[in-house]
Amino acid sequence: MRGRKLELEHFLKQHRVENCLSNKIFLNIGHAFRLAIYGCHRKDILPAVGDIAILVRRGIVYQSVPFPGLNHLKITATQIVLAGKPMKILAVSLPLPAQ
Repeated sequence: MRGRKLELEHFLKQHRVENCLSNKIFLNIGHAFRLAIYGCHRKDILPAVGDIAILVRRGIVYQSVPFPGLNHLKITATQIVLAGKPMKILAVSLPLPAQ
């Protein structure tokens, strides 16, 4: 994702994207990923085969929310407020079996 960061940022701005879900972003664990007008909420997946992330446009209040109980899926979740109502956004990945 780092190698195409400028292209991604241009696309998001051009299309006025509020939230973007992405999987297989391939960032090192703990590596910060920043875009000028987006916050990034992500979940690192071990082993390092890719991550899942939710990009939220700055100015939209969001917070991380736990999503327990689905051990066979990798999930990251945020909650935003739209029109005064909370809304959860989930990015989900089904890990490939070990080879």
